[in-house]
Amino acid sequence: MKDIRPALREFLLGDSNISALVVARVYPIVLPQGQKQASVVYNRVSGGGDYNMQGSTGYAHPRIQIAAWAPTADAAVVLANRVKDRVDGYSGEMGTGANIVRVQGVFQADERELYDDAVQMFGVQRDWFVHYEEL
Repeated sequence: MKDIRPALREFLLGDSNISALVVARVYPIVLPQGQKQASVVYNRVSGGGDYNMQGSTGYAHPRIQIAAWAPTADAAVVLANRVKDRVDGYSGEMGTGANIVRVQGVFQADERELYDDAVQMFGVQRDWFVHYEEL
């Protein structure tokens, strides 16, 4: 099974509009303790594969959450919109080398805005269905 997360991270950082705001602060699952600068956090919310009578077809469609975090609500929205511009409706290759994944489509499923008292940061979380070939 091909893990899309390394390719997704590389794909996000490959966009100069995103990397200008986060440099390399794109993290899996959780924002590191003490991080107070604009950052992106991604995680797989759920996963799904596709099967036929012969077994797996090699097609996956997980739900992936991408959250934009920033010190102000406006900055979180700007970063989230840059991420949306990058991934919304995308089809093609993500990643390089051993991390390459062929994506058929990325589609937004949900979104929410929040404030986290523990990290004292504003966030915009968007969930995406990412359809790709995993084999």
